[in-house]
Amino acid sequence: METTELPTTAAPGLAENAEALADTACTLHDIAGTPGSWSAAAAEDAVEAIEVTALALGSAHPAGAAAVLPLLRDLTRLRQSLALPPSDRPEPALEGDGEGETIAPPVPITRGRSRRGLGPGYKGLRIPAGRTVPGA
Repeated sequence: METTELPTTAAPGLAENAEALADTACTLHDIAGTPGSWSAAAAEDAVEAIEVTALALGSAHPAGAAAVLPLLRDLTRLRQSLALPPSDRPEPALEGDGEGETIAPPVPITRGRSRRGLGPGYKGLRIPAGRTVPGA
């Protein structure tokens, strides 16, 4: 795979979200030290986050989708091993015989992600200082 130097400035919000993702992943690693600490919903959310991140990274280079394809296949096997439902995201497919490694990009999912409640990280509504709540 040929190397491509990435720009020094990322798209608006990308660097901040990538940094938050890395921080959250480190926190998750610290919390989930044993197999018994995972629930099915938490494992599914974590696998889905990795899948979506891999698909996003696959767009960073023309051969990026081919590079993340093995990871996506391994995540499919992990879903099966953990008895999780299959992903609703299509896996990128190699076009042709794989020699040129041309990849058909994944079709974006247009529906919103299902929510499972507010979760332990919910901190309530934040109202800026100086503003009042109507009717309070």
